[in-house]
Amino acid sequence: MRHTARNAAVQALLQVEENEGYSNLVLDKVLKAFQLERRDSALTSILFYGVLEKKITLDFYLQHCLKAPEKKMNAAVEMTLRCAAYQILFLDKLPDSAVVNEAVETVKELGKTSSAGFVNAVLRTLLRRKKEIILPTGNDPVSLSVRYSVPASLISFWQEAYGAEDTERILKAFLERAPLYIRSNPLKASFQKLQSSFSDSGIDLKPCGFPECAGILSDCGAPQSLPQFEQGLFHVQDISAQLICEILNPQPGETVCDCCAAPGGKTFTAAEMMQNKGKLIAFDLYRGRVGLIRDGAQRLGLDIVTARRNDALLGFPDLEPVDRMLCDVPCSGYGVIRRKPEIRYKDVSSVSELPTIQYGILQNASKVVKSGGVLVYSTCTLNPAENNLVAERFLKENDGFIPMKIELPASIQRRSKEADHMFTMMPFSGASDGFFAAAFRKK
Repeated sequence: MRHTARNAAVQALLQVEENEGYSNLVLDKVLKAFQLERRDSALTSILFYGVLEKKITLDFYLQHCLKAPEKKMNAAVEMTLRCAAYQILFLDKLPDSAVVNEAVETVKELGKTSSAGFVNAVLRTLLRRKKEIILPTGNDPVSLSVRYSVPASLISFWQEAYGAEDTERILKAFLERAPLYIRSNPLKASFQKLQSSFSDSGIDLKPCGFPECAGILSDCGAPQSLPQFEQGLFHVQDISAQLICEILNPQPGETVCDCCAAPGGKTFTAAEMMQNKGKLIAFDLYRGRVGLIRDGAQRLGLDIVTARRNDALLGFPDLEPVDRMLCDVPCSGYGVIRRKPEIRYKDVSSVSELPTIQYGILQNASKVVKSGGVLVYSTCTLNPAENNLVAERFLKENDGFIPMKIELPASIQRRSKEADHMFTMMPFSGASDGFFAAAFRKK
C-alpha cells in the first residue's frame, strides 16, 4: 500500500471504529507507521478528525448517492467514501476529479478492487448532486443529528437534561475548533516572558485574563515539540480544567491530593498554585500513567508532587489526612467532544454504571479529608446523572460535609437553576470544554 495521506486516514479511522481506540493515540500510531512528509501528515489529521466530526452528515450525503442505501457496505470501502466526501464537501485543496481518482486507487490498494467502480460511481453522483442535497432544517433530534453530526439519542438526552435551547448551543459550540489553551509555569517564567519568547519564534500567545496564567496558543504546530515546552515553561490544559483548580484553590504549604490524576494537568496547576511548597500526592490506577505524571512534574520542576499507583475504588489506605482533595473522576466525557470527537458516538445507555463508580470514589476520597478541609468533585461530562445527582446524593448521605459556595468571575456563566456549591461549565458560557464541579467542606 502506498503511504498517502488518505490511506493513512482510512487506516486510522478503521482502527477507531473497530477497536474503539482513543482518536489521538490511534492517529499518532498510524502517523508513526506511515512516516509521511509534514504536509501529508497534516492532511491525514484533517481528514481523520474531519470524518470523525462529520460522519453522520457525510453519511446523509452519501445515502442520497446510493442506489441501494439500505445495503450494508464493506467498512474499508465506506471509510474511503467518507474521506473522499469530506474532501469534496468541506475542503478545496484538491480538484474534485483528483479526489475521486485517489479514492478509487485507495480501495484497490485495500484489496477491494471489485468495489472500485462502485466508489467511482457514488462519488461522481455526489459531484453532480452535492448542491441539490439539502440538510434538514427542523429542531427535532433526527434533523439536528444530521446537521451537527451528533447521534439523535444523545441530542434527545441533552434536550431532556438541559432544554432545547441550551442543547443547540452545545451542538453549535462543538462544531467549532477548540482553541489550544496552555498554562504558563510561574515558577520558571512570567506569562509576559513566555509570551515574548513565543513572539520571537513567530508564535502568538494571547492571555485569557482569568486564570492569570492561562493563554491561547496559535500557529505553533505540535506544542510538545516547542523548546519552551521542553524547558518546562508551560503545560497544555483546557481553560475549564484550570477553572477546576481555581475552585480547589490549593495554598502553599498544604497537603493536597489529586486522587484520579492522569494525565496530570490539574496536578501540575495545583502544584504551581502552591508555589511548589507543601505536599501534593497524585494517584492513578495505571502504572504507565503514573509515569507520565512523574515525567511532567519533573519537566515543570514540581518537586512537591509524588505520583503513586492506587485504585480509588478500594480507598486510600496509606494516605495521610489532606487539606484539600480533588476527586476528578472517570466519566463519559461528553463535555470534551471537540477534542475527542469519537466520544459523541458512545451510546448513552453504555455509561449508566458510571455514577455508582463515581460515588464510590467520592466516598473513599471524603474519608481522608481533614476537619475543615475541602473536597471538590469534578467531571468533564454533560450528564446530570454523573454530575449534580452524584453531588446531591453525597450531601444527603454524608452529614459531616456542608456545601461550599463556588465563586468564579461573571464572565463564566452558571446555569440559573444550579445550587451555588455546584457549577456546570458549558462550552458556550465562557469556559471551553463542558465540565462540572461541586465543592464541599468537612465540618
